Amino acid sequence: MNIKAIMHRIRAAARSRRGHNAIVFLVFLFIAAVLWCVIAFNDQSQADIRMPVRVTHVPDSVTIVSQIPPTIAISLQTRGTQLLKIGLTRPPVFNIDFRMYRQGNTLRLTDTDLKAIARGALDGAAIAVVSPDSLSLAFTTQPPVILPVNPDFIAIPGPQAAISGNPILSADSVKVYSTRRLPGNISAITTEPLRVNGINETTTRRVRLIAPPHSRVVPDSIDVTITVEPLIFKTRKVTVEAVNVPEGQKLITFPAQIDVMYMIPVSDYKTSDPYIRVTADYRSVAGGKSRMVRLRIADASENLLNVHLAADSAEYIIEHL
Repeated sequence: MNIKAIMHRIRAAARSRRGHNAIVFLVFLFIAAVLWCVIAFNDQSQADIRMPVRVTHVPDSVTIVSQIPPTIAISLQTRGTQLLKIGLTRPPVFNIDFRMYRQGNTLRLTDTDLKAIARGALDGAAIAVVSPDSLSLAFTTQPPVILPVNPDFIAIPGPQAAISGNPILSADSVKVYSTRRLPGNISAITTEPLRVNGINETTTRRVRLIAPPHSRVVPDSIDVTITVEPLIFKTRKVTVEAVNVPEGQKLITFPAQIDVMYMIPVSDYKTSDPYIRVTADYRSVAGGKSRMVRLRIADASENLLNVHLAADSAEYIIEHL
């Protein structure tokens, strides 16, 4: 069936009595829907929104120390058309004019002040509730104190990995703005506790800084990077050293060398010469009947991990010189 035939059938159906009644019904339904929308959008409705907060006209010499809330929660009543407009666009900004609310070294805004700002930003809408219902923002005009950052961290590597060096900080010092003189015992800024367990690769975490009371730290958080590298398993023979042997005697072990197993970071594998000292203590066998002397690792390079002996004892003889 071609398009001309289809259009002919539609026109024929519209000219029929049933088609005429259907068209009249749809027209009245459309008119009713339009009238309903007009009435609904002009009725008063209530809604809750969050307005982003911004403090304006702040002098360059002023630093606000208190935490500024990112948003203010508003419960408002207004026409449906305005609510639709707010819903289809970004919420208006809650602008706090520094010049209007400055009292000494603090910005103070009461519930009435907050409602007035919200009402102005929302084209005169009736404001029922604002949360928080008041603001007190301390600020300072004093220059900042520069303090170093001490990371508070515990990092436990996986079984085949090792922590390499100290954490790398995105900022090793920060600015501290305070409304009061900093106590003498504060010589550094500490991060919030960072705990990572079983890491097998270099890991970076964003960590907040702990500001002293009545102070603000800039920046308020830093990146802490914990460098992790894989371990290599290695074995080497080490000569057993007899210790605490009286003059005129000699303690000889069989074997004279013992295999020592250890793990070493990849970065140290080719560049370092690990030091390992294995001892046999004469005092542990003097006067005894055992044919074995206990061996122990007396010392080892700090970069070696999981250092252990292939055998914890060896046969021995004592020679008199």
